[in-house]
Amino acid sequence: MGKGGALLGILGILLGIGGLGFGVINWMNTPVIPHEPHWYSYHDTEFIPGPVAVYNPIPNISIVFELGRPMSLHLLFTCSAKIIGDVASYSDLFFYFMINNVQQTDMPWGRAGSHESESFYEYYTVSLQHYIEIMPAGIYNITVVVMTERVGNLIRESSFWIQSFMA
Repeated sequence: MGKGGALLGILGILLGIGGLGFGVINWMNTPVIPHEPHWYSYHDTEFIPGPVAVYNPIPNISIVFELGRPMSLHLLFTCSAKIIGDVASYSDLFFYFMINNVQQTDMPWGRAGSHESESFYEYYTVSLQHYIEIMPAGIYNITVVVMTERVGNLIRESSFWIQSFMA
């Protein structure tokens, strides 16, 4: 190899070291996005709420968690509901969030059902969600309660997701 080849080799090594240096600097200055905790619960069997006109916590989907600092929360509940038809009246299921055993009537609520239905039963997809802008640090027990207007209505395939975000 002549003088030109040696010079090109040294230049290549210097460019490689420079590129590596720029890569390390770029990697060290990349902002770290903190992983915020999330919680999930799923229950695949049927739940028949009862008695009529009483709010019942849905079993096996309560989530107990602790926040170390104030956080924002997104709550999402979904399920499939089977509503028994009633030709003369309403046959609904009502859904609310419950935080630390207090029903949240100021939050959104869900309703699935029919009025004066001719069919024996109908299936509905239920989705209930809410965003809490600031939740103080502490321990929380969040679940969903359901109330039925008719004996025989049921839910199944219940899932509950809580995602936290920096407030």
